Amino acid sequence: MLGLNKDEVTLLPHEPKWKMLFEQEKKLLQSLIGKHIVDIQHIGSTAIANIAAKPMLDVLIGVEKLEDVKKFDKYQLKDAAIYQLRAEVEGKVVFAKFADLEALTKTHVYHIVEYGGDWWLQHTLFRDYLNKYPETAVEYERLKKELATKYPTNERSYADAKKEFVDVIHQKAMKELSVK
Repeated sequence: MLGLNKDEVTLLPHEPKWKMLFEQEKKLLQSLIGKHIVDIQHIGSTAIANIAAKPMLDVLIGVEKLEDVKKFDKYQLKDAAIYQLRAEVEGKVVFAKFADLEALTKTHVYHIVEYGGDWWLQHTLFRDYLNKYPETAVEYERLKKELATKYPTNERSYADAKKEFVDVIHQKAMKELSVK
């Protein structure tokens, strides 16, 4: 089951079905916005083998230019329960899919970024590094569990507290895995 209510931080053991659910979502996205995108990737903890994760799929959508998001048919997306969020992050547009709009139960978060750009590399290299180094993934899982206990109703604080670890892994991944 996917979904968390607004600000809820709950981790579940890794589910092999997350990969299949991502593939289903990828097909849906390709049918809705495929002509405007370059690539779609599964990112976030649900894309990292054998670690606990929040039961929400993070999806990375690469576009040629960020302005291409304006070409998305927002009505078609809304019909699929996908809405653009007001979150302002430089170089990224964020959408989310909701199972329940009243409780704001998110099941998917879509990070739309320029394909091959900094955000694209940060997300994909982090995922790839943790999948390559399971012991580092377990360390990340340990931190996530600690923070989920500390911030069970504050998603922003939970995410902010992970930032230092994520930044360190990103730097290691850039050195080892990147062709840049």
